[in-house]
Amino acid sequence: MLFCGRAAALARAPFWQPPAFRKLIACTRLRLLAYAPVAEPVPPPVGTLSIGSLADLYALDIDDDTAIMDSCNSSAQDAPAPKRQRTDDGPATNGHGRDGPAAKDRAQGGQRQHKWAKRGRDTRIGDLMMAVKHNDLQTAMSIFRSMLADGGKVQLSLVNSLLYLACGGEQWERYARGLPLLTGAAAAAAAAEGQAAAADGDANAEAEGKAEQTATAPNATTAADVTPPSREELVSALDELWSYAGSAGLQPDQGTYLGLARWEALKGDGQAALRWAEECGNNNKPVQLRLFHPAQVCYCLAADVAALERIDGLIAARGLDNTEYEFARLVEGITAAGSYSQMRAVLLRMQDDLNQLSPSTAAYITDFFERASAAQQAFLPADQGGCPGLAAANQPPAAAEAEAGAGEAAEARTEARAEASGRGAGERRWRVVRGVTVEAGGRCEEAGGKLRVIDLEDSEWDAFAKSIAELARKNMGNRGSDFDAYVEWFERNGPYDILVDAANVAFFGQNREGGGFSWEQIQDMYLLLSQRFPNKKILVMLHKKRLNDPEARKPDVQAFLERLRKRRSFYYTPPGANDDWFWLYACVKAKQAGLLVSND
Repeated sequence: MLFCGRAAALARAPFWQPPAFRKLIACTRLRLLAYAPVAEPVPPPVGTLSIGSLADLYALDIDDDTAIMDSCNSSAQDAPAPKRQRTDDGPATNGHGRDGPAAKDRAQGGQRQHKWAKRGRDTRIGDLMMAVKHNDLQTAMSIFRSMLADGGKVQLSLVNSLLYLACGGEQWERYARGLPLLTGAAAAAAAAEGQAAAADGDANAEAEGKAEQTATAPNATTAADVTPPSREELVSALDELWSYAGSAGLQPDQGTYLGLARWEALKGDGQAALRWAEECGNNNKPVQLRLFHPAQVCYCLAADVAALERIDGLIAARGLDNTEYEFARLVEGITAAGSYSQMRAVLLRMQDDLNQLSPSTAAYITDFFERASAAQQAFLPADQGGCPGLAAANQPPAAAEAEAGAGEAAEARTEARAEASGRGAGERRWRVVRGVTVEAGGRCEEAGGKLRVIDLEDSEWDAFAKSIAELARKNMGNRGSDFDAYVEWFERNGPYDILVDAANVAFFGQNREGGGFSWEQIQDMYLLLSQRFPNKKILVMLHKKRLNDPEARKPDVQAFLERLRKRRSFYYTPPGANDDWFWLYACVKAKQAGLLVSND
């Protein structure tokens, strides 16, 4: 569980010593070069990219003294009367049943069969869900066909789960790229990572009646004897499922469109994959970033930078913000067939939007500056697409100040002095430096200067929080007054220093056979934070429906919740609301002191 990208990146830095760290965390955001390739000159005469030019990837640092709360919850947040859990994925569990996870899985399967029978529904639904859970496409499709042969009808939620499997599950991109498939533990780990969002989505469901759809989301468990299907088998199953959806009159939702876009990616048709993403939005269905991923992968394989930039524009037009994945696809395409000016523009955006880079993304940037001939375009004059910092370094000081401004010229002169000996045209090249050291004050010798510190003014934090509240009310529709009630409660009891996304904590690592929502993990996390940060205020946030789980009625959980209520350290989000808005608002209200505990 990562507290946040800030702490993760700082943990890798060589200056992780208490005195220096205390000085470092006084800043809200410090740019680090822990992962980012830093361009630097080597003889013969070379070029050095200034800090503002190459993505000097940073880690948002945090006031590490964040923590426990000593105020209490209002009477409006009393526990609701217990009621029967409505989800179809069995009772909440911490995955440590007496008879082991396999026995528990079988027992839950039997409970589902009994439940379907009592409702007069096809008992094979339970078998189909179990096949989906075990990523067993062959068995799932066999059951699907038998249900249709008997005149049954399969609901859209189950069709979407089958589409997910038929696209390759979390390995869809390996199929699309023609990479070797993961098997065994590696496949389970990849599925677990991809299913974290689906598990959290269960906690954020807009209505408890939608639980069946989330219950059928494929689980990380991959049965040892299940052989991954071939790409041809996947495409055949997808053809069959889409044909059924059309004949049954099922109206696609965003999950369906995602499956269709991945289907096109398996066939290598990026244009068709993008059409499905656009059609989803045109039909007023929510458009998520992952809907664009299949088309991005196809265009990366085709080295079509123009198409990748078009998708980038579509993402921005829908008001979505790129994550590292979307930036990585742009960088991948530019490394294969783009220009230095295109790479520079993307890196400048990345340095403002990302806290750190994964090794795979950094590797694309490394390849560009070490091997791509386009990287040499940086040494051209600025008006020809070169790097302004390098262009300024090649001019006399007066001319540099006129073109780059006093600040940039000073940095350019420093670089020029460092590489003043005989630089000839066409002899410059880049060297990528890994594992650089950043001092407590922010100076990086490898980069030749001090890294910039960025912070928000109090008025900007307040405006940010106000914007989040407006978006939350709009998202909640006629339930917007519930968010207003939360804001009023927060003003009486906040601000808080540590915000715990409890559903995400509870589901962490539980995407496995016998896993489920774990109250024990929430309690352990709260205890850890209380002990580590004893002088701060903690707020645990959770969707109201989780209080109706059988596990939530256990004495130890009830005692834990009562302690939180007395300290006003607990807030449950109402039905029909996405709890992400609530903890996001609390995070922004915490300003520089805030720490979010989540894996979302």
